[in-house]
Amino acid sequence: MTGQGGALRAIVDTNLLVGALARPDGSAARVLEHWRAGDFEHVASAATLREAELVVGARWVARIADSGARDALLSELRERSVLVQAPVLEELTLKDAGDRRLVEAAHAGGARYLVTADREVLLMRGYASVEIVTSGEFLRALGSRAG
Repeated sequence: MTGQGGALRAIVDTNLLVGALARPDGSAARVLEHWRAGDFEHVASAATLREAELVVGARWVARIADSGARDALLSELRERSVLVQAPVLEELTLKDAGDRRLVEAAHAGGARYLVTADREVLLMRGYASVEIVTSGEFLRALGSRAG
């Protein structure tokens, strides 16, 4: 699905945000580079932004990532994400509430992709119109769109 003007929409799981901070040369960081370059719109809800703030701002993340980089990423998420109202989807069977909020935001925001490293979320592949993919799969999909 696409957003306004035909822009590709996706939501990036918090585990990839941490991964991008921990490994600036990794695939999660490349996903964020594509977002910053305008290759896709990032979808978020109030709940997913709260989750990102809790996780990225956690003390354990401070051991692997510079506080300036963490603060900048959180600020960028708040300022540049397409904010959506995401109703609760009762039929979701995911155990983790944060994971359910991601799928709900993706669905509500017309995101074509939910990008994650979470195995339980990846088992939900094919939920409604949202493609649940790894960062590598998403990068390949972006590459095929460009080429």
